[in-house]
Amino acid sequence: MARDVPDHFDTAALIAASRPKDPDLHLSGRMVLAAETAALYALPETEVAALADAMAKGQGGAALERLGLTLAPAAPPVPEITPGPVRALALTVSQSCNLACGYCYASGGSFGGPDTRMDWPVAQKAIDRLIGDTPPGGSVKIAFMGGEPMLARDLIRQSVDHANRRAAARAVSVGFSITTNGTLLRDDDAEFLAQNRFAVTVSLDGAKATNDRLRPLRGGQGSFALVARGLAPLVARADRISLSARVTVTPDNLDLAETVGALADLGFQSVGASPMINAPTGKGTLQGDDFHRLLAAMVECGQDWLTATLAGRAHPFANLATALTELHRGKVRSHGCGAARDYLSVDASGSYSACHRFVNDPLGRMGDLVSGVDDRARADFLTERQVEAQEACSKCWARRLCGGGCHQEVLHVGRPACDYVRGWLHFAISAYDRMMTERPDWFDAIG
Repeated sequence: MARDVPDHFDTAALIAASRPKDPDLHLSGRMVLAAETAALYALPETEVAALADAMAKGQGGAALERLGLTLAPAAPPVPEITPGPVRALALTVSQSCNLACGYCYASGGSFGGPDTRMDWPVAQKAIDRLIGDTPPGGSVKIAFMGGEPMLARDLIRQSVDHANRRAAARAVSVGFSITTNGTLLRDDDAEFLAQNRFAVTVSLDGAKATNDRLRPLRGGQGSFALVARGLAPLVARADRISLSARVTVTPDNLDLAETVGALADLGFQSVGASPMINAPTGKGTLQGDDFHRLLAAMVECGQDWLTATLAGRAHPFANLATALTELHRGKVRSHGCGAARDYLSVDASGSYSACHRFVNDPLGRMGDLVSGVDDRARADFLTERQVEAQEACSKCWARRLCGGGCHQEVLHVGRPACDYVRGWLHFAISAYDRMMTERPDWFDAIG
């Protein structure tokens, strides 16, 4: 079992501080967030207590106006959304996997159906439609997903070559990514990925003992040694590959600081953690107090990242860097991601889904390659799922930062992680204040 996560702070107090007190404002230290605009303001220390008191009395907006700051006007009625063109496509090239992760969102890689692979006519048609619908000068992204996509190695290579030719003929820019368990990667794969400037995400859940327990091969053997072997040629080509690790966090691997360190030792310069909230089997999902332990672990890693970054050292923990980037951009969200808006998935049968997590799920069905993308289904999905339409989100100060959460998770299990999400964002806002004070140059590269 994973070791207990040490409490370096009072997690319960952090969660209490982050719970909604005013639907339009939130205080974290001296930073105040205007919920509807996602704007952050650093208050004079002398004004913090007064604003907190006004918020408790339901007078936060008036108090903010006295400081020369204003809230956004009341939002208009929720409009129906007209989706734009699809600019990113996930090809689920293999609905099969060589691992047997108990928590797998794809039900062992097959998404609840038989093991199957995408054939070339499906991939070709999906690519042709994506690029053909993009005007010259535009750009698209193609992701290869599974199951384990490297089980369809030849199809991936054929698809990339075809996409490059089609894109060049239309003066369209095309980028590629892959999410893989890393066990099947060969040296020639690494060179192919480097030549085509892939963004490569490798799924790992910890150091050897933890990863072998949580991510075994189908025969029961551990997978870590295979991943380490396949990773070496990717690390050697890091100048041409954007390489990152993705950690699925379950109740059995909440020792995140140890995991981040172990994956950094393997050569990853970017390590992101993603909580397991919904699994078809119910195994490995975070429940109840697990989210308190997750928050403690995330903040511990965030504090490590802050210490290193303020000292001018690199640190691989990606979650805080991403949160700070989003806070700095101040862009409001109506949805948690681009699913169904400008991103779709195509499965082995040629059916479109809202994203790769909705394969074989009727709640996210978006047409097929025969009849085309169902824009009516996209519009209905986006209109129903926008945060403005979510009653549960209407009183939450974090609504424009999280966008209402992952669609697939919310539709299947609701929102069990809201306290965790708010606690993490509360911490991130305080970290933003510190970074803007001590390392404002870190934000110079953000577009």
